Amino acid sequence: MKRVWPTIHALFILLMLINPAVAGEVYTWTDAEGNIHITDQPPNDRSPVESVIRYSAPTETNASPDPPPQPNSAEMQQAEQLNKQLKRLKERKTQLEKIIVENRASIAAAEKDAEYYRKRSGSYARRNEKSIERQLVVLNNNLTTYQSDQRYVDEDISETEKRLETIELNMKRPGGESGPPAPAN
Repeated sequence: MKRVWPTIHALFILLMLINPAVAGEVYTWTDAEGNIHITDQPPNDRSPVESVIRYSAPTETNASPDPPPQPNSAEMQQAEQLNKQLKRLKERKTQLEKIIVENRASIAAAEKDAEYYRKRSGSYARRNEKSIERQLVVLNNNLTTYQSDQRYVDEDISETEKRLETIELNMKRPGGESGPPAPAN
């Protein structure tokens, strides 16, 4: 059962990244029995929270409404949609970069804590060391997921930029969208 938590946590974070309208916090804590909990609610039994990951919806930076799309211009509408998609992808990349930095900081802190308890003796130290090691597994799995997501976002950005460039080249050539196709490079 304990091996399921990293997967559930990774899926939970991934769902939050997919749905940018969601905002909140993810709490991680270990109960008195040594079970690790990862939820969007703080513990009811006043267990100490070990980590809190805050996430939020991307803010809209353009205060003015977009101009209406040009009628009879499918390429202009497609370019506008690709520009919006590119903006969302870049915002997601920024979010992922921030999450990765925070996750790496959490890993470094947990490794430091684990090292501290390795140097101590007694059952309390061993229990804390084991708890931190479980936490490290979750954090490392999450880091792998975030880095994978970042690679996919980078690929999507590159592909969207290429598609946008092709459409813009087609719009600049004489004859508009009814002319011959632009030569491929």
